[in-house]
Parts: sequence; C-alpha cells; structure tokens
Amino acid sequence: MKKLAIRFAPCPQNDFPQFIERYFRECSNRFPKIEAISGKWEFEDLIPGMSDFDTRFLCTDSMTADDWCEMSSIVGQVHLDLCDQYPEWARILEHLPGINLTWSEMQDELTYYPEYKQWSFYHCLNQPLQAQIKNFLEKRNWDFKDEYFHLKKFLLYYGPYDRSIDVPINLGVFESKYPLHSRLMHYFTPPIQSAVSIALRKTVRGKLAAIRMAKDIFPKISVFDELLELVACHYEKPHLYEEPALSKLEVRLFDALKTVAGEIAPLITVIPDAAKTPPQLWKEKIKSVKIDPAMIIFENARFSRLMKGRLFFYVNAPRHFDHLLCIRVELKRIGANFFRVPFSVFWQVIHGKKVENPAEIVQQLASDFLDEEEVRCTLEFDRLTRLDYHGREEEIARKIIPIFDGFYRALHKITLEVRKHALIKEIADEGKDFPIE
Repeated sequence: MKKLAIRFAPCPQNDFPQFIERYFRECSNRFPKIEAISGKWEFEDLIPGMSDFDTRFLCTDSMTADDWCEMSSIVGQVHLDLCDQYPEWARILEHLPGINLTWSEMQDELTYYPEYKQWSFYHCLNQPLQAQIKNFLEKRNWDFKDEYFHLKKFLLYYGPYDRSIDVPINLGVFESKYPLHSRLMHYFTPPIQSAVSIALRKTVRGKLAAIRMAKDIFPKISVFDELLELVACHYEKPHLYEEPALSKLEVRLFDALKTVAGEIAPLITVIPDAAKTPPQLWKEKIKSVKIDPAMIIFENARFSRLMKGRLFFYVNAPRHFDHLLCIRVELKRIGANFFRVPFSVFWQVIHGKKVENPAEIVQQLASDFLDEEEVRCTLEFDRLTRLDYHGREEEIARKIIPIFDGFYRALHKITLEVRKHALIKEIADEGKDFPIE
C-alpha cells in the first residue's frame, strides 16, 4: 500500500512581536507595577506556529504578597481575554508567565538564578533599572551556581528521547511538524546549550546560537548542521517522519549527547571525579551537592506567584484551547514544589529538625507566624494537591483557586524568614555585626 504524503501547513507569519507588545501593554495597563517584559532565549528561537512564549515580568520593588495575588488574577484575565480574541495565539498562550520578580530580586546574589542570563528584554518602562540589571549580569563571573544549574539541566535531558512525555498541544495545523520540533528544540537543544555554557564558562542565551557555537566546540558531531537546516525549513522534510528514519534521528541525537558528555566531563567541578564516572551516574552524584536552603525554596516555588491566574485561565479557557493536560502538569508538581519542599526546608533551617509531613508543623506556626486564614488555606492546599486528579482536573483546580491567595501569603512569609536567616548567617560568617532594626 502506498503511503500517504504528509501535508505540511506552510510556516506562518511571525506574530511574536505583535503578541509580546500587546500582552505587555494589556498587563501593564491593568497592573501598573509591571515595568518590563522579557522572555527566555533569543528572538530567533521563537519558531512561528510551534513555540509558546515563556514570559518573564519585572515589577517595582514595592510589590507585596497582596500585590502578587492581585497581579495573578489580572494577568490570568488578560490571558483569557487574548485567547478569546486571538484563537491563533493558543499555542503562544500555553501558560502564564513563569518566574516573576522585582528589580531588586533579580540582582539578589542569595537567590541568583543563572536562567536570568538567558532572558531577552523586549519592552521596558524603566530604562535605568534595565541598564542596572544588564550591568549586574554582565559583571557577574561564572561560578558554582552557574555550573550547577547547567549541569543539572544537561542531566535532565541526558538519555534517549522519550516519546511518551512531550505531547503536542494547541498546535492546530502545525501539529504534523511537532515530532521534529519536540526532538530538536525541546529535548536536544537545551542540554547542548548548557554543555556549551559549561565549555565556555559563560551562559549562552540563545538556543540556535548555542548550536552554532557547538559546531566549533564539538567538531566531531555532524547533527548540528542537520538541526539548523531543519529549523530553517520549518521541519518540512517528510522522510524524517517515517520509520526507521525517525528512530535513526533519535539515535543520532543521543549519540551526540554521549559525545558531548565525554567532552565536558574534565571541565566539571561540582561533582567529584566526573571524568572517571559514566554520565548516567552523574544524576545520582548531583543530588548530594549541597545547595543553600534559600535557593532550594526559590527553585521549587519560583512559579508560585502567578499560579492562581494560570489555573483560572485553564478552567475558563475557550473551547478551542486544549487545557486538561495543562492542568494535569500543574497538579502533578505544585503540591511538592510549593508546599512540601519549601515548608520542610523552612522547618529544618529555623528549628534544625527534619519533618516528613510538613502539614504537621503548620498548626505550630499559627500562634505567632501565620494567621488563621493562612493556616486553613495551607492545609487545604496540601489536601487538594494530594488527591488523585485523573478525571477530576477541573474540579480540583477550581477548588485550589479560592484558597491559593491565603496559601501564597504563608509561602511568602516562610520564604522571607529563610532569606533573613541566610543573611544573618552570611553576615556572621563574615564576622560583621548584624544591624539591629
């Protein structure tokens, strides 16, 4: 039987500039404390029809916990309004902004996050502070935090491509091209980008820029040219979607990662004897690397500020937007990331004791740390995020939305307390007097 030819929708007009400008204008008009919009990667990495947009907002230093709660509701409504008005932006609008910071937080060494150097600024209402951020990031030298971040990301993707993970969603007529986009831009380029950053001891912002650099750093690997060619033609190479060609591409990509691992092994310092250890064992070794508690909380809870708005958007999304998988992704991780890990770390830092079930210590915080509403909402958040969500995604998400503000205020308090403790320790270690307020 003759195989049916794959029909490809042609590469669409690039409307990322229009989206970014409109999104920023709507959000900053409705919530004026938003002063800048940035996004992960370089502009050339945003593939029309295939990519979403990983928005990052910068806000005034006057932001409070209540402000973040208000902003979450407002941005969720903007997301919903634009998705209603522009169905063709469904893919771009896959999720609300992830990490959202104040200007001062982005310059805070205690919770410095190497991903900041991979953000591109698009619009800003406070040019002096944007220049200050740029200067801070450019002057900051590569160190342990950068290497740890990039090695952890490399290991996250190190392995054969898993066909069950990256399900196509909200792609419309471009879904037929997703098998290549997923393998190349979602699962191969990120670890190469991190490997290049380790090799250069400098964070590389762009994905495609990293691939071009990799051609010189790892000259034995030929798949880099193939990747650049496929992106340039919007993945319109029909033979690669068929077997055994698709499986052979996966093998070439994993072989490239294995070669790269061998090349960067002598450069790794955050885990001992990396050059003498198979890369598959690096994943276990990196788990034992000691990380500052404030950074552990930040890494786990970094998406919490606009999660209420994200869930609000999903449960109210228009019919053309596929939302159930999006809710499932969040319900799978927010219980551990936002509550169980941060509250456990908090208790160990402040009281020096490990706690298996952090819900047990919430009531103990009621008297002089959390108010009754924060305690109630935190315990309810823990309960809801432990439920089996399969088939109940919308129901559980709708129940989380009204209690999320109370929970977030509790999370905000324990985050500030751990940060204060870390600053006191830092000053004590340096032999300085701690200022009395």
